[in-house]
Amino acid sequence: MNPKTIVTNLFLLLLQISNFSIVVFSLEPFYRKPYKSEYSIRPSTVTRIIVSNELWGLKKAGDAGFVCAHGPKVWRKSKPGDRYVVIEFEHTGITRYRFVHCHLRSSRGYVNVPVNIHPDTSARCYPSYICRYNIREDGVYYKPEKKLFPWLPFARSKKLHYPKA
Repeated sequence: MNPKTIVTNLFLLLLQISNFSIVVFSLEPFYRKPYKSEYSIRPSTVTRIIVSNELWGLKKAGDAGFVCAHGPKVWRKSKPGDRYVVIEFEHTGITRYRFVHCHLRSSRGYVNVPVNIHPDTSARCYPSYICRYNIREDGVYYKPEKKLFPWLPFARSKKLHYPKA
């Protein structure tokens, strides 16, 4: 090897070592992120899933009922303007995800709604950490994602005609 190359390489190595000790012992972060993470949720943050009835001014009754697979299986009947907290989910280091299935009915039909709660859901519901499902004339509307679950018609059973004996 060329002696000039060896001296240059040795000089660069010493420069890197001296700079390394300044960075390591300075207690300053080497690289700062220029953005805030969207999906970081503080521990013990409570996210609430609320179902509200907005079936105002219908010719038939604007009553709706729903039941969720979380907790006791109790049908809840709601009038227009009523709000119910379906799930209260506390973010801990142990439980990070929950899936709940809800079934809603009204005079318009029925809807099966999957409810997923994870840090992404909570980040969309920021700053109040309240996610709303609105029962409307055209279906169930999930406000944070602007997603509509349309009403499905009830299956109508035909009356059974028995032959006369």
